[in-house]
Order: sequence, then structure tokens, then C-alpha cells
Amino acid sequence: MSLKSNFIYSSILTVSKYVFPLIVYPYVSRTLGLSNIGIVNFIDNLINYFALISMMGIATVGVREIAAARSDKRQLSQTFISLLTLTAITTVIAIIALWIAMYTVSDLIPYQDLLYVGIIKLIFNLFLMEWFFMGIEDFRYITNRSIFVKCLYVICIFLFVRTASDYKLYYLISATTVIANALFNLVYIRKFINWSFHSINIRPYYQAFLIMGVYVLLTNFYTMLNPVWLGFVTNTDEVGYFTTATKLHNIIMAFLLSFTNILFPRVSNLLAEGNKEEFWQKINTAFDAIFLFAFPTICFMLVAGPDLLLLVVGAAAIAVGANFLVEHGTVIAAALGVPDSVIGLTMVALGTSLPELITAITSLIKGHSSLSVGNIIGANLFNIVLVSGMAITIHPFTIPAEKLLRGHNASLVVDMPVMWIVCILLCLPSMIKGKVSRWQGITLLVIYTAFTVFQFLG
Repeated sequence: MSLKSNFIYSSILTVSKYVFPLIVYPYVSRTLGLSNIGIVNFIDNLINYFALISMMGIATVGVREIAAARSDKRQLSQTFISLLTLTAITTVIAIIALWIAMYTVSDLIPYQDLLYVGIIKLIFNLFLMEWFFMGIEDFRYITNRSIFVKCLYVICIFLFVRTASDYKLYYLISATTVIANALFNLVYIRKFINWSFHSINIRPYYQAFLIMGVYVLLTNFYTMLNPVWLGFVTNTDEVGYFTTATKLHNIIMAFLLSFTNILFPRVSNLLAEGNKEEFWQKINTAFDAIFLFAFPTICFMLVAGPDLLLLVVGAAAIAVGANFLVEHGTVIAAALGVPDSVIGLTMVALGTSLPELITAITSLIKGHSSLSVGNIIGANLFNIVLVSGMAITIHPFTIPAEKLLRGHNASLVVDMPVMWIVCILLCLPSMIKGKVSRWQGITLLVIYTAFTVFQFLG
């Protein structure tokens, strides 16, 4: 497969690593709460660091050695089994060290249930073997498998994570993605290697494996251990804030590294075959691509960095405020005996639409009417198409009939017709005249007020 195709698949995989968590994050943060998310992040970052210890330098050495041996199936099988055995030894050491820490470190004792899930994750992480498939440059399989498992992950999150106490189940589902990927890999890898343990030889690899492992541990020390250290010295709320704030930096770095990840096995194979001319050609291409991406990104961040930070913080503040409005508004409404359908049509709708309201008003005040229109249309399309489509796909439901109007379901004879009327009232005159008038806004506000009063009094 060409480098271009590999780069496309690697880019899709990189995007998916952040798109899928972004899909579930608003729901998970609202359901579990910041403290429980902080607990999960604290434990998961600790487990990930033990995973680095268990893998050591296999991500680099494994890709290089597999790429060099991929032309000979016998040599490929011997190299793979030897590297897997070496990784199994360090994995056992990491699991023993984690098990000891679980019972000796007082801050970890309350989270032993999650840590046992982490141990299972470490075991199956051994059989994830992404280094093998990167070495043979099968990026298409890696991407297709990962996206399929992530889709199952999203569905399971929305189906099973319902209350704040489900944070353990949330972590179990997250760990299950590693288990599922490992099981798929164990089946698929039989196409490429013969499982024979008679010719194991770890001697050619262990030195580079350990040296690169120390390098990986040191380079990740100040990043992966930050949430863990915060969990020890502060509290899990601070961990939740920190991990959320670092996502933007991780996305940019992931794109920067995607090209080098797909190029590494290719140049390793060229060097093993003695093709130095093409080897240096690929190296120069890599430098050109990195500089082409890095310098514009640096310039953009220097110029727009403060505004981008305020954009992210502002969006987070709006989301948190809306979450508080929904959470406490529904509690008050429920205490007053208001039906769930009314809470959904009023308090929940107001809270989830509050970001759009603030954005629309602010953009209009500053003279950016196109931004306001785009925000309104985009938010409605998102709710109707994506939110409704995903919710109905995961769990089909009947139209609520908690209120009756002359023997008919009020949702069918009032709520939905009102929705169609306001859509026509907003869109039809605008399509004819090319603008929206003040009388439309006043009319829509009157309709909303009357509709809200009807919901509470009906």
C-alpha cells in the first residue's frame, strides 16, 4: 500500500481517537460528574504508565524489526514470537509491581476494583500487537478494526452508563475496547505468522528494547504522570480539569506524529534491504512534511493561541453552566410534581440550548449575523439529525403520553404541531424576503411563552 493511502488511514485513525471520546464526553461528564471522571482518569493514567513499563520499547523496536523481516514469513514468525515473549516478561513484571502498589499505597486502596480492571487491561494490552501490524504496514486493518470497536464503545456507553455510580462500569467499557481489539488481532494475525515457540531468541532485541523503553518512560514521565501526581497531591476534580484542558495539545501532536508513524516501517524495510538511496529520499520527504505542518501550526498558535484558549474556555463555561441549569432545574421541577415530558420540553431544553442562545445573541451584538444564523441552523440540524438518529438507533421509544388533550396524546396534537408552526413562521417569510423581521422574533417569543405556560398548567 502506498504512503499516501497509509497516511489517509492513519489520519482517519488519529481523528477517530478524539472524535469518539468527544461524542460521549458531554453525556459522560453530565452523567458521572467531574469527580467520578477524575477518578477514572486518575486510575487510567496510572494503568497507562504501567502499560508503558510493560511495553517498554516495543513500539519502536517491534515496528523496526517486523518491517525488516516481513519479506520472509519464517523470519517474520521467529521475530514476532521472540518480541512477544520479551514483552510478556516485562508485562508480568509490571502487573506484579501494580499488584503490590494496590495493597501498599494508601491512596490506591479505595480504587482496587478499578485497578483490577486495569490489570485485565494490561494483560490484553500484551496481545494488542499494534507494532506488528504497523511493521507490515497494514494501516487499513488497524483503522477499520479500531473504528468498529469504537462504534461499539459509544453504543455501550449510551446504553449502560446511566447514573453517577456507573463510573466503574464506564471504566470497564473503556478497558473492554482494548480487550476487543486484542481478540480481533489474535484471530487476524494467524494470516501472517506461524505460532511456534521452538526458535525463541530474545538476545538480539533486549538491549534496544530496554534502551528505547527507558527513553519512552522518560519522555512520557512529565505528561502521563501529571494526572496521577495531581490525584495524589490534590483531588480528582483537579484531575478532571487538567485532562480536559490538555486534549487540544494532544490532537495537534497526534496529527504531527501520524506521518512519522506511517513512514517508520517503510524506511526500516528499505534500510534492511540496503536501499539507501530511497531511504534518504523518504527521510527528506518526512522532514519536508513535518516542517510544512509544524511551522504554520506554530505561527497560527502564536497569533490565535490566546483567542483559541478563550474559545475553548468559553465553550466549557457555557457547557458547565448549562449542565448546572439542567441538573438543578430538573430537581426543582420534579419536587414540584412536574411530569418528565414537561421537564424535557422546558428545563432540559432551555439548559441544552443555552449555549446556542448565548452564542447567537453575542454574535448579533458584535455584528456577526452570519455566525448567528449558522449557529441556529447547525444546532437544529445536529439535534434533529445526529442526536435523534443516534438516540432512536440505540433505543427506539414511543411518543410520551403523560398528558392528554380531549383524549388525545398532547405530544402529537400540540407539541409537534407547534414545532412545525414555528419552523414555518421563521423560515417561510425569511425565504421570501431574504431577512428576518422583528415581528417574527416577537411572535416566536409569545408562542414560546404561551407554550411554556400551557406545559405547566396543562
